[in-house]
Amino acid sequence: MSKLLRLSKLFHPKSGRSLMLPVDHGTTYGPLRGLSSMPELVRIANRFRLQALIAHKGAIHRALEGDEPIWGTEFILHLSASTTLGPDPSRKQIVSTVRHGLQIGAAGISVHVNVGVPQEHEMIRDLGMVCDEAYAWGMPVLAMMNVHEDTSSLSATSRKIAHAVRLAGELGADLVKIQNPASPEAAAEVVSAFDIPVLLAGGNSTTDKLAFFRGVQEMLDAGGRGLCVGRNLFEDPHPSHMCQALSDLVHKRCSPEEAYNTYTLYEQELVIAGNPSRTKISHLDRETWEEYA
Repeated sequence: MSKLLRLSKLFHPKSGRSLMLPVDHGTTYGPLRGLSSMPELVRIANRFRLQALIAHKGAIHRALEGDEPIWGTEFILHLSASTTLGPDPSRKQIVSTVRHGLQIGAAGISVHVNVGVPQEHEMIRDLGMVCDEAYAWGMPVLAMMNVHEDTSSLSATSRKIAHAVRLAGELGADLVKIQNPASPEAAAEVVSAFDIPVLLAGGNSTTDKLAFFRGVQEMLDAGGRGLCVGRNLFEDPHPSHMCQALSDLVHKRCSPEEAYNTYTLYEQELVIAGNPSRTKISHLDRETWEEYA
């Protein structure tokens, strides 16, 4: 399968944008709220036709071995890991291979690079080597570029984020995930830093949902190609509500205020008849899937 074909699966055929759910946080932080059930996360991803779940190999294995049918969402194999138990959580190590991603049917590979830390050069080297291997196999690479923030200047941090986008593109990444720039002007600078799709990271969980949606909209208006939201989705008290609001914001191009109303007023919960580990798609799920297909 060619890289272009795999890459096309990671973007919505109508909106041209992408909404991805990274669930790789458990290696770094341990058991987090919302990460205990891979089948439930797959169920939500299927229901709202998310473009991809980003996970480590063990989580993908469990998802593929479970009873939940995989019928709409692609998987991206995450290769980088570290833990907060170690002396340097910012130092990411490569823990799997492009070949393994091919073996399990992943649509792409992701690599995490922390920019501005002492071990930056090692992670840059790893990203470059993975991109070479992925190119040979026709696998898209998502570069998760996390910039060490400059607390003295938001504009300085934004310039570093633009630099990180350029770095990812120069080393061969096919798409890049970055943190939210400081302003709409900074977002435009970041998106134009290199001609690859730029996805906005969700960041830490927030209680100010409207501000979160407005920040997302600024990035999308600047030319961002979508979202890569983890904790603000799986840690949310109502992940299905959040998923629908984000899907509307990204794919239907609704306003932040409309997304907020969707989040606060949406009462329809995922109803599973009988055994929770069902093997059939419910009528409710099918309707939601068709809405975002």
